[in-house]
Amino acid sequence: MKRTIAGLILLCLSVLPAAAQVTFGVRTGGSFSTLVEKEGTTYKAGGRIGYSVAGLAEIPLRGIHRRLSLRTEAAFVSQGGSFYTGWDAEGEGGYNNKCGYYSLRLPVAVAYTFPFHDVHISVSAGPAVDFALFGNMRNKDKNGSMSFGRSEGKDLKPVDLGVGVGLTVEYLQCFFSVVTNGGVTDRKAFKPAGEPSVYQNNVTFSLGYYFRK
Repeated sequence: MKRTIAGLILLCLSVLPAAAQVTFGVRTGGSFSTLVEKEGTTYKAGGRIGYSVAGLAEIPLRGIHRRLSLRTEAAFVSQGGSFYTGWDAEGEGGYNNKCGYYSLRLPVAVAYTFPFHDVHISVSAGPAVDFALFGNMRNKDKNGSMSFGRSEGKDLKPVDLGVGVGLTVEYLQCFFSVVTNGGVTDRKAFKPAGEPSVYQNNVTFSLGYYFRK
């Protein structure tokens, strides 16, 4: 995953000088996020409603293919969900942890666009890095600010890696997009033996605008 991110960043830097036009834009939208626990083939998920706002850039990759582009953004994201800790020997959850937190997400995606007269439909996919900023946790022992780290007593890890897949419909510089992001990093900073992994997933619905010339 880290090599993929580094490769896309290098690709971005290499094509930027030759790009015919870099387009900037903004978007905002609502999301549904879940913290998903995986124990063998069993999954449990607890979700919450959130939102995100972002500034974005689209870089044409016409040197590779006229319909390809590289899309990246800096997004302020509200997400979270709930998960269980204190699992017993039979795999039953002990108590529920509900959290909502904010993060900075930096996705890099390759997009392919299908033009239909004035409407442009594109599909995209690529990795994303998520840096946790601040938030709140509620459980039987705590109701307050979250801490992020890798030692015992910390709530979640500070960095998450994910993979995003999206669909965008653009008309007259305005667009609607649906993007799903699946985390691939176990978010638990401290996990006793026998407890399942927890992953952050979300689906975001956005409206945005490209500042095209």
